[in-house]
Amino acid sequence: MKKVFVSIAAASLALACTAVAAPTVATTGGTVASLAMADGSTIYYGIPYAAAPTGPLRWKPPAPRPAWQGVLDASAMAPACVQADIGWNKDFVANAREDCLTVSLRAPAPTPGRALPVLVYFHGGSNAAAGAGSLADDALHREGIVVVKPQYRLGAFGFLGLDALRAEDPHGSAGNYGLLDQIAALRWVRANIAAFGGDPGNVTISGNSAGATDALFLTLSPLARGLFQRAILQAPAPGAPRTPAQVDAIGNALLERLKLPRGAAGLARLRALPFDAINGAAQNLPTPAGVDPSFLWEQQDVDGHVLPLPYAQAYQAGAGRDIAILIGSNTQELGAERRADTAPALVRAAFGRHADAALALYGYREGTVPASDPVLGSMPTQLVTDAWFRCPAHWLARQMGQATPAASSIWRYQFGFGAPGTGKPPEHTSEMGYVYRAVPADSRAAEWPPLQRYWANFIRTGDPNGPGLSHWPATGVNDMLLSIEPSGIEAVADPRGALCALLYRDRDYPGSPALPE
Repeated sequence: MKKVFVSIAAASLALACTAVAAPTVATTGGTVASLAMADGSTIYYGIPYAAAPTGPLRWKPPAPRPAWQGVLDASAMAPACVQADIGWNKDFVANAREDCLTVSLRAPAPTPGRALPVLVYFHGGSNAAAGAGSLADDALHREGIVVVKPQYRLGAFGFLGLDALRAEDPHGSAGNYGLLDQIAALRWVRANIAAFGGDPGNVTISGNSAGATDALFLTLSPLARGLFQRAILQAPAPGAPRTPAQVDAIGNALLERLKLPRGAAGLARLRALPFDAINGAAQNLPTPAGVDPSFLWEQQDVDGHVLPLPYAQAYQAGAGRDIAILIGSNTQELGAERRADTAPALVRAAFGRHADAALALYGYREGTVPASDPVLGSMPTQLVTDAWFRCPAHWLARQMGQATPAASSIWRYQFGFGAPGTGKPPEHTSEMGYVYRAVPADSRAAEWPPLQRYWANFIRTGDPNGPGLSHWPATGVNDMLLSIEPSGIEAVADPRGALCALLYRDRDYPGSPALPE
């Protein structure tokens, strides 16, 4: 799965900008100097929001960072957090370091007397790769929005659990350090964003893929309550909740690979190891049964503190009750590289004892093999997209609507365009360009759908609707979603409702089932 992030990672690393005089801003940590852009906006890269999580601070909640003296030059792209080289992320790996807990942001030209809405975007990358990257080509700020991109600990550094870590934590918690980083970044936003023209009381969190999954988790965390008002979840793949024992089993496997003992002595030696030794040993660690290895670091770690309850119980307890949600996926996400004849095995792996009924819903009858769908793609693409993205969004939207009074504040979408200028069908992350890049002056609706305008309206007000846009109804009891495809934009009842209900008939969580290659 990790290779599919190459398009967004490459786009976020492109740096082509025109600089003018650099303004400075005073933050709680000190003064920062920006990169001033020709359109009047300003970019600030790599503003620290927490201390370096190194040495004794490895696998600890983010700690306050001492204020710096003088002016911090925030004009150069920030180094990413340490991560293993898995191919597509080489540019992030090149300058990665553990002292990486920073935010980068782009603020529109000042508007005296008017506080602007804020978007906090958590990058994707399987919670194991990528970073905030460049903001030079982003254009969402032109909608009058302050865009913030935090970095957070990745892989084993952000999501490792061990019984020794629980023993030293006052809450008995372990494994959610990356989420704690994100919460610390949101607290930094609350304390500082007004200095950049933003409104600390009008904050939307967002992400794509793993970043969307993290944003989803933050809607369930009592530690994040009050730090944001809305969430945009683009293709979250949240998977099964994990118990502390399951989380610690992964950590114990890492200790065994490194030939370290369990307990406090092994943890002390682990904290002293070079980060590249840990990253190397952490590759392809075993996952709990039934979980696809792609989601090693993306599952819900129910630790009793950051995430006290699994999904269904959290929603029943009112988690996210006052948060407006925009959630969805692309018509085709993953699976296009798989052979068509693998689809029945994929269905059986995903649907288990309901596989025969699912095969019938997919069109397998009396030896008939269904053809590829012009919108949804090949049969393997349909199955992988359903199992990992489309049906989790369906399940989550229903839970959010049924367990809270906010059903009128939940919107679903399905997006059917390939990445701009590629001529390709939709795929994982292909919506990103339409959200964040400038709309070409000569574009037509059939070529460049108004995704940015829908997103901007939601960020401003909690409702994606606005003048000149096709009406987008809340999902409601009829499982409505907005279908955004080259053939047009229309509100429809979820056409995959029956399949998704079958997938979750025996589960009370949005699983990411293990699928054979």
